[in-house]
Amino acid sequence: MTLRQRSLDDLPPIVFGEIPKVDAALVIGRIGEHQGQLFDSEQGDDFDGFSSQRKSEYASGRRVAHEALKLLSGKPAAVTREGRMPEWPAGYRGSISHSREFAIAMVASTRRCQAIGLDVVQKNAVSAKVGARIMLAEELLPPWGLIDTDWRAIVFGAKESVYKAVHPEIGEFLEFHDVEIKMNESDRSFTAATVEDGPSTAVVRAGIGFVSDFEDHWLTLFLV
Repeated sequence: MTLRQRSLDDLPPIVFGEIPKVDAALVIGRIGEHQGQLFDSEQGDDFDGFSSQRKSEYASGRRVAHEALKLLSGKPAAVTREGRMPEWPAGYRGSISHSREFAIAMVASTRRCQAIGLDVVQKNAVSAKVGARIMLAEELLPPWGLIDTDWRAIVFGAKESVYKAVHPEIGEFLEFHDVEIKMNESDRSFTAATVEDGPSTAVVRAGIGFVSDFEDHWLTLFLV
């Protein structure tokens, strides 16, 4: 199984401590004026009402998603949406995330992967106040080699990644305190578990997470 990567614009490749073992494509690119690359079906009736920043972020996310689908299937395809949730072409699973600087998408065949969740968080974005709201008591102490600010951002992103992977498959809404994250300090992979048994418990337990330090951000990925 191979993780195919492509970095658009001037961005470096993404490096994970532990390489995700999945046949998938991961593409990253800068936020920019990419609205001309959208398929008609991706715009929707509300697109004209988006702010200019939101249009750029949305179009940039679809741009990297198109490229990821092209790496897997040989051609780009539209990624429509239901509300804010991406709707992937039949036979594929994927996830899109962005900061104000770059967008990232990962796509895999449904034959190889049940669920994907991606999130990207700026390193100093999660305050101690927010950390206290999203973290369990067992998660408060940073693993060796991480400072509090970085650890809060990783936990935030990891829990978002778990939710993005699981919600489209199960439909359960998971709050931050519904999921516990445990980091493997040797390779910065992580596991997740629900605090109480529920519809998502088995799927969350079956997943594996990965973390990358990228361009002053933490990038988290959760695969099932």
